[in-house]
Amino acid sequence: MPRTAGLVLIFGVIGLDLATKAWARAELTFGEPNQVLPLLDLTLSFNRGVAFGLMRAAGGLVVLLVTAAISLVFGLWFWREPRPCTQLGLALVLGGALGNFVDRLTRGEVTDFLDVHALGHHWPAFNLADTAITCGAVVLVIDMLRVRKEARP
Repeated sequence: MPRTAGLVLIFGVIGLDLATKAWARAELTFGEPNQVLPLLDLTLSFNRGVAFGLMRAAGGLVVLLVTAAISLVFGLWFWREPRPCTQLGLALVLGGALGNFVDRLTRGEVTDFLDVHALGHHWPAFNLADTAITCGAVVLVIDMLRVRKEARP
């Protein structure tokens, strides 16, 4: 993947994430589920922690600094990485992390609105940035396993 394509993906994820969060804040009522599919509701919620509410008790500055540090490490890795599949995974993780970072920096919390549920059990609410981070992490794991397998004699 050319580096410019990766940068377009990063900024595309950030833009789409922030746009969907703005839409959710404007159109959804906090805590009120809106069924889209049998297993998916759109339910506005806010998260002061990181993914799925982790580190909620940590101060906002701590969460911002941790997110910035991790994003910097992933950004340097992306910039130096020659393998396209790894670049793809890193671009997705970076786009998602930076989308949540901008939301947290400007609002003090992250807007979540995707509510997946089955048999009365709900996954913690999430957003497009979280989805990009998860997909990017899956791509990175698959790529690392593939590279490891290719490196074996």
